[in-house]
Amino acid sequence: MIFHQQQNSGGRYNYNAFIYEQESFEMHFHKNYELTYALEGEIECVIDNKPYTLKKGEFGLCLPYCIHSLKPKENSRYFVIVFSEDFVHTFSKNVSGLKALSFKFKCEKSIEEFILNNLINTTEISVYLMKSCLYAACNEYKKNTKFIENKETRVIDKICTFIENNHTEDISLNDLAKLLGYDYNYVSRYFRSIFNMTFIDFLNIYRLQTALTLLENDDKSIIDVAFESGFKSVRNFNHCFKKMMGMSPTQYKTASRK
Repeated sequence: MIFHQQQNSGGRYNYNAFIYEQESFEMHFHKNYELTYALEGEIECVIDNKPYTLKKGEFGLCLPYCIHSLKPKENSRYFVIVFSEDFVHTFSKNVSGLKALSFKFKCEKSIEEFILNNLINTTEISVYLMKSCLYAACNEYKKNTKFIENKETRVIDKICTFIENNHTEDISLNDLAKLLGYDYNYVSRYFRSIFNMTFIDFLNIYRLQTALTLLENDDKSIIDVAFESGFKSVRNFNHCFKKMMGMSPTQYKTASRK
């Protein structure tokens, strides 16, 4: 299953940066850029269905809406920063509408040390130094990567914006096809080829993400959570929730309040 990380898909000068050890991330995507650096060991990555192995000292950069996963091998550590385009506005403008043919790259030693000292191995990140580090990394990436035209990014942006703004309403694939101005059958095939799932499965992921927030933060009944999240029946909500989370909404609500 592919997840859309909504928290990493908006906001001006939005970023989060962490060092991970054994934590893995299943297939997901977001609007923001994602820079990864292998500190120790090896990180198995899948980027747009293409496998990569990041070894110590190697970087990887995911462009917006790139579907990817990260899985560290034993005794591995890696740094990840997810950041909005504001931090690298010129770079973002230059690669807009393009698709990168590679993911991983190496920086010149002096640049790598600059990024390590001012972005990765520091407890207080300066916004100005962060922008310098990210621009330096993006520049090295651009020198080592070839690009091709990619019209899918704009279409994916429209799809995600439409679903994000309307997922609690009674929307359908036909509504999306009308929005995009394409034939219904074409959009159905295109959607499955991009996200490897049906429109309704993808829509339910958004609805479940809304439901999780409501269950964690509000004292609403399961019925209210189901309908406010966009599900048309409690039965369907319970089925989808258990399929995705491995437990019922009631069990999740109880566990999240402990």
